[in-house]
Amino acid sequence: MNKLFILGLAVVTLMGLDEILSKEVRKSNKTDSSEKSILCDDKNPKTVRITYGRVTVLNFPFRPKEIVKVSPAFEFKQIKNDLVLTALRIGSNSNVVIYLEERRCLFNLKSVTEGGDDLLIVKDPKDSQYEVRF
Repeated sequence: MNKLFILGLAVVTLMGLDEILSKEVRKSNKTDSSEKSILCDDKNPKTVRITYGRVTVLNFPFRPKEIVKVSPAFEFKQIKNDLVLTALRIGSNSNVVIYLEERRCLFNLKSVTEGGDDLLIVKDPKDSQYEVRF
């Protein structure tokens, strides 16, 4: 009788442990970041949320020519078509202007403690416009 009780208790414990672990896996899958797109706009700055202690990558269609930054609260590193951003202070806000071939993009940078952007694909709204001749 004691063996049956111990066996039942072990099964219930393992089932509970399995439930806890599967919830953790589902939770981590929800927090996995997927790539998002953001428009390059020179009139209305787009917000980029940078998680403190993590990097955020802005991927441009081609290599940015010039980066004009104001605040020392963010670190910038350019690697080919990517601009890698790191928040150096919690709660920081700044703006940045990024010059491309014949375009400029304005972004508002915001340092957050969680829920920031990991990878943003920068899209040019002019790329989606096609000239139709009649």
